[in-house]
Amino acid sequence: MENVKQAVRNMVIDSEKKMTPGEVEKAVARAGGVDRKTVRLAIKDLVGLGELTYTYLYGTSFLEKSFDRPVRVSKRIVIKPPDKAYQPQPGEVVVNIAAGAAFGNGTHPTTCLALRALDFVLGDSHYLKRRTSLTGLDVGTGTGILAIALARLGVQKVIATDIDPCAVSEATHNISLNGLAEQVTIMNTPLEELATYFSVIVANLAYPTLTRLSAVLSEKMEQGDVLILSGFKEPASKDLGKAYSDHGLRLIREETEREWVCLVLRKPGQP
Repeated sequence: MENVKQAVRNMVIDSEKKMTPGEVEKAVARAGGVDRKTVRLAIKDLVGLGELTYTYLYGTSFLEKSFDRPVRVSKRIVIKPPDKAYQPQPGEVVVNIAAGAAFGNGTHPTTCLALRALDFVLGDSHYLKRRTSLTGLDVGTGTGILAIALARLGVQKVIATDIDPCAVSEATHNISLNGLAEQVTIMNTPLEELATYFSVIVANLAYPTLTRLSAVLSEKMEQGDVLILSGFKEPASKDLGKAYSDHGLRLIREETEREWVCLVLRKPGQP
């Protein structure tokens, strides 16, 4: 049964698209040579343990990874509800996120892609390693999850912006939960009015908004600074990349999950 459970976990987590329980049953049974009743019991156990959960969209139920418990989303980042205990391993970064209405609790591929990109840029990559002091900007912060990750990954001063009062309230609460009120500042100030440059900028927004912001975001970067874009699907990737390359940025990383894309771009030159 444990092997079947692991097969179910892998199928749900690694799938390029959302899968219904029936699709998971059929795929795991066929791949593993087991009957669907056994797979169904494995799914029931995993949901009961809180590892997987049912989600609903347009009247259809899907199986997804549950975020009601600590979940690793990248090499170093673990997301968890504030009421769940977790003992971090050496090198791990823990982000506490309270459930709410604002976007960005870690369940959506765009958030996970952005978090993995942050881990890449602020981890083993050489792009920002020479910096002694880093500044970060999270555009459209939602719950504040990306701003918190920026701070936890070593960015000394972070600004998080959002025009939604609900998001500002939830982000403020989550930043306080993580003990980062002195390190992360929430603003609803227009980007054009931010009179500073940022070492790393992350924007998890819709394609039209990212396109519209290409000039102003590029202007907030100096040579060697990095920009992470998420929130759009594959058909928009090429056009979006061109919009930013027209402002002098160069693509250094691209990752796709379930048709969603994350681009990491850099302004060429030494910091």
